[in-house]
Amino acid sequence: MPYVITKSNGQTLTVIEDAEVDITSTSLSLIGKNYSGYGLVIDQNFVKLLENFSSSSHPENVIQGQLWYDSSSAGKRLNVCYDGTNFKPLANLTAKYEIPPTNSVVGDLWWDTSSNQLKAYNGSNYQLVGPPTSASINANWVIEKEASDNELTGAEYTIIRAEFDNSPIVTVADLQSLTTSTFIPKSGSSLVSNFVNGIKKGITLAGCDEFGSSADNGYYFWGTASEAESAKVKTASTGSNASHYVTFGSSLSGNQRLYTTSTFFFNPSTNVLNATATAARYADLAERYESDEVYALGTVVIVGGPKEITTTNVAANTAVAGVISKYPAYMMNSEAGNDATHPYVALKGRVLCKVYGPVTKGDMLVTSRHPGYACAYVHGDHPRAVFATALQSFSGEFGSIEVKI
Repeated sequence: MPYVITKSNGQTLTVIEDAEVDITSTSLSLIGKNYSGYGLVIDQNFVKLLENFSSSSHPENVIQGQLWYDSSSAGKRLNVCYDGTNFKPLANLTAKYEIPPTNSVVGDLWWDTSSNQLKAYNGSNYQLVGPPTSASINANWVIEKEASDNELTGAEYTIIRAEFDNSPIVTVADLQSLTTSTFIPKSGSSLVSNFVNGIKKGITLAGCDEFGSSADNGYYFWGTASEAESAKVKTASTGSNASHYVTFGSSLSGNQRLYTTSTFFFNPSTNVLNATATAARYADLAERYESDEVYALGTVVIVGGPKEITTTNVAANTAVAGVISKYPAYMMNSEAGNDATHPYVALKGRVLCKVYGPVTKGDMLVTSRHPGYACAYVHGDHPRAVFATALQSFSGEFGSIEVKI
């Protein structure tokens, strides 16, 4: 009577006649009733099953669910027949302490029990899969939804934070839908203690004050922005009776250091800038005086008229005050009116001056009979009427030259 062999799902696999052996239906030799020498065949089948058909090539006549150990140098892995024809390798996970497994192939997994981290073999070494924080180093990037204390109930925002020993030191946030510029963590959040002034869009360091500085807590961005530690800025109110020091850069471009000096500062309460001048762009010292009309640059004026200064048609007038200046190097009485009502009068230095010619360079100058114009000193003029020396010659009738007062 033949043997009918069925698979686990009830499907008939083969029928073996008496005293015969079936070697084509599966990778094993299936024995029929009363077959002589059946013991050797059975022993051979046990060995094949024990070694999972260990070979560099998969066995023939496979069935779904069959195991095969690939003994090739690139294999060294147990495979399973998943569709009755093809094999795929089973996951190879090794758990051991510290030292990576040997004889690994691409895709092998290793659970490193020293750090409690999963690693995968890429063909040359094991790369970390995760988690990023090992058991011995308590540092991590955490991505969480955080509720805001200054938003509507239930509003949450995605915050990325870097933690060391469970203490957040920096956050990265987008906050696109936030109705205010600052995210205030809710009470009970791990962010509250290190971000008391809230979290801004972008990167926020722990301990930032209301002006965005974390210097007082010792947190900085280093590298190309290392000089930024000197750039802590606070806006001074106009009523602040304190000195605020002017900052200077160490170079015109590239990496710079910032410097201040105790002799150069500004006080908002007085609007006074304190400095020591060693050079000036322009070349005269001038003071504002009230004039009886608007005068052009270079006009010669005297003390007199209904206001403080006016022009004169008296030659060699001894009441001469100076020359109208447009760009004084040093401006005295600067708060007294403007250029129309209180023009600057050059009292000393180099300045442009209207002249009635001819004038020769080096001539001493006095007022002329033409209002607002100077002319060369002539014999008989009062010596006290001289107010300037010509730095240029002029052969025309009316013009302007540079003079030294």
